[in-house]
Amino acid sequence: MFTIISKKLKSYQLPAEKGIAALPSILMFGGLITGVAIAISSVAYLFINSQLGIKLSSEALLVAKAGIQDASMRVVRDKFFSSALYTLTIGDNSVDITVCRDICVGVGKDQIISISKVRWARRKLEAIVEINSITGEVRLESLKELGL
Repeated sequence: MFTIISKKLKSYQLPAEKGIAALPSILMFGGLITGVAIAISSVAYLFINSQLGIKLSSEALLVAKAGIQDASMRVVRDKFFSSALYTLTIGDNSVDITVCRDICVGVGKDQIISISKVRWARRKLEAIVEINSITGEVRLESLKELGL
Protein backbone atom coordinates (compact mmCIF):
# COMPACT_ATOMS: atom_id res chain seq x y z
CA MET A 1 0.00 0.00 0.00
CA PHE A 2 1.10 3.51 -0.84
CA THR A 3 0.21 6.48 1.29
CA ILE A 4 -0.31 9.91 -0.22
CA ILE A 5 -0.50 12.91 2.07
CA SER A 6 -2.28 15.94 0.59
CA LYS A 7 -1.90 19.59 1.51
CA LYS A 8 -4.76 19.37 3.97
CA LEU A 9 -2.87 16.65 5.83
CA LYS A 10 -5.31 13.93 4.94
CA SER A 11 -3.82 10.64 3.96
CA TYR A 12 -5.23 8.40 1.28
CA GLN A 13 -4.46 4.75 0.89
CA LEU A 14 -3.93 3.53 -2.70
CA PRO A 15 -3.88 -0.18 -3.45
CA ALA A 16 -0.57 -1.44 -4.91
CA GLU A 17 -2.29 -2.99 -7.95
CA LYS A 18 -3.25 0.39 -9.52
CA GLY A 19 0.35 1.36 -10.38
CA ILE A 20 1.17 -2.00 -11.90
CA ALA A 21 -1.04 -1.31 -14.97
CA ALA A 22 0.94 1.82 -15.84
CA LEU A 23 4.29 0.02 -16.22
CA PRO A 24 3.41 -2.06 -19.35
CA SER A 25 1.78 1.00 -20.93
CA ILE A 26 4.86 3.14 -20.35
CA LEU A 27 7.16 0.42 -21.71
CA MET A 28 4.94 -0.12 -24.76
CA PHE A 29 4.76 3.58 -25.65
CA GLY A 30 8.49 4.01 -25.01
CA GLY A 31 9.28 1.10 -27.30
CA LEU A 32 6.94 2.44 -29.97
CA ILE A 33 8.55 5.88 -29.87
CA THR A 34 12.04 4.33 -29.99
CA GLY A 35 11.08 2.17 -32.99
CA VAL A 36 9.67 5.14 -34.89
CA ALA A 37 12.80 7.19 -34.16
CA ILE A 38 15.06 4.39 -35.41
CA ALA A 39 12.97 3.96 -38.58
CA ILE A 40 13.05 7.70 -39.35
CA SER A 41 16.81 7.93 -38.81
CA SER A 42 17.41 4.83 -41.00
CA VAL A 43 15.33 6.25 -43.85
CA ALA A 44 17.13 9.60 -43.58
CA TYR A 45 20.54 7.88 -43.61
CA LEU A 46 19.67 5.79 -46.70
CA PHE A 47 18.28 8.84 -48.51
CA ILE A 48 21.41 10.89 -47.83
CA ASN A 49 23.67 8.06 -49.01
CA SER A 50 21.67 7.50 -52.19
CA GLN A 51 21.87 11.20 -53.03
CA LEU A 52 25.62 11.15 -52.42
CA GLY A 53 25.95 8.10 -54.68
CA ILE A 54 24.09 9.87 -57.49
CA LYS A 55 26.30 12.94 -57.09
CA LEU A 56 29.52 10.90 -57.12
CA SER A 57 28.40 8.87 -60.13
CA SER A 58 27.62 12.05 -62.08
CA GLU A 59 30.94 13.52 -61.09
CA ALA A 60 32.73 10.33 -62.20
CA LEU A 61 31.01 10.59 -65.59
CA LEU A 62 32.20 14.18 -66.02
CA VAL A 63 35.75 13.24 -65.02
CA ALA A 64 35.71 10.37 -67.56
CA LYS A 65 34.51 12.80 -70.27
CA ALA A 66 37.33 15.17 -69.31
CA GLY A 67 39.75 12.28 -69.84
CA ILE A 68 38.31 11.64 -73.30
CA GLN A 69 38.67 15.35 -74.15
CA ASP A 70 42.26 15.42 -72.90
CA ALA A 71 43.20 12.41 -75.02
CA SER A 72 41.40 13.92 -78.03
CA MET A 73 43.41 17.13 -77.64
CA ARG A 74 46.64 15.14 -77.46
CA VAL A 75 45.65 13.30 -80.65
CA VAL A 76 44.83 16.63 -82.37
CA ARG A 77 48.25 18.03 -81.42
CA ASP A 78 50.12 14.87 -82.39
CA LYS A 79 48.45 12.75 -85.09
CA PHE A 80 50.62 9.76 -84.16
CA PHE A 81 49.98 9.92 -80.42
CA SER A 82 49.50 6.55 -78.76
CA SER A 83 49.70 5.65 -75.12
CA ALA A 84 49.47 2.42 -73.21
CA LEU A 85 48.21 4.26 -70.12
CA TYR A 86 48.51 7.65 -68.52
CA THR A 87 46.76 9.15 -65.51
CA LEU A 88 45.20 12.59 -65.34
CA THR A 89 44.37 14.15 -61.97
CA ILE A 90 41.44 16.56 -61.77
CA GLY A 91 41.11 18.02 -58.28
CA ASP A 92 40.83 15.07 -55.89
CA ASN A 93 39.74 12.72 -58.69
CA SER A 94 41.76 10.74 -61.19
CA VAL A 95 41.18 9.21 -64.58
CA ASP A 96 43.20 6.51 -66.34
CA ILE A 97 43.35 6.99 -70.12
CA THR A 98 44.45 4.55 -72.78
CA VAL A 99 44.87 5.49 -76.45
CA CYS A 100 45.13 2.63 -78.93
CA ARG A 101 46.11 3.60 -82.48
CA ASP A 102 45.22 1.67 -85.67
CA ILE A 103 45.29 -1.79 -84.01
CA CYS A 104 42.13 -1.84 -81.86
CA VAL A 105 39.46 -0.45 -84.19
CA GLY A 106 41.02 -0.17 -87.63
CA VAL A 107 43.46 1.88 -89.67
CA GLY A 108 43.07 5.63 -89.31
CA LYS A 109 41.07 5.33 -86.11
CA ASP A 110 41.98 5.65 -82.43
CA GLN A 111 40.24 4.03 -79.51
CA ILE A 112 40.31 6.10 -76.33
CA ILE A 113 39.29 4.40 -73.08
CA SER A 114 38.81 6.54 -69.99
CA ILE A 115 38.25 5.05 -66.52
CA SER A 116 37.49 7.60 -63.81
CA LYS A 117 37.61 7.17 -60.04
CA VAL A 118 35.68 9.49 -57.71
CA ARG A 119 35.81 8.07 -54.18
CA TRP A 120 34.02 4.72 -54.63
CA ALA A 121 32.21 5.64 -57.88
CA ARG A 122 33.84 4.55 -61.15
CA ARG A 123 32.80 5.11 -64.76
CA LYS A 124 34.31 3.83 -68.01
CA LEU A 125 33.90 5.54 -71.39
CA GLU A 126 35.10 4.54 -74.82
CA ALA A 127 35.52 6.98 -77.69
CA ILE A 128 36.41 6.15 -81.28
CA VAL A 129 38.02 9.02 -83.19
CA GLU A 130 38.75 9.02 -86.90
CA ILE A 131 41.86 10.78 -88.17
CA ASN A 132 41.99 12.00 -91.77
CA SER A 133 45.50 11.21 -93.01
CA ILE A 134 45.45 14.00 -95.61
CA THR A 135 44.00 16.95 -93.72
CA GLY A 136 44.77 15.78 -90.18
CA GLU A 137 41.17 16.38 -89.13
CA VAL A 138 40.14 14.46 -86.01
CA ARG A 139 36.45 13.55 -85.85
CA LEU A 140 34.60 11.83 -83.01
CA GLU A 141 32.93 8.75 -84.45
CA SER A 142 31.36 7.31 -81.31
CA LEU A 143 31.25 7.81 -77.57
CA LYS A 144 29.72 5.18 -75.30
CA GLU A 145 29.81 4.04 -71.73
CA LEU A 146 31.15 0.58 -70.99
CA GLY A 147 30.50 -1.60 -67.98
CA LEU A 148 33.30 -2.10 -65.50
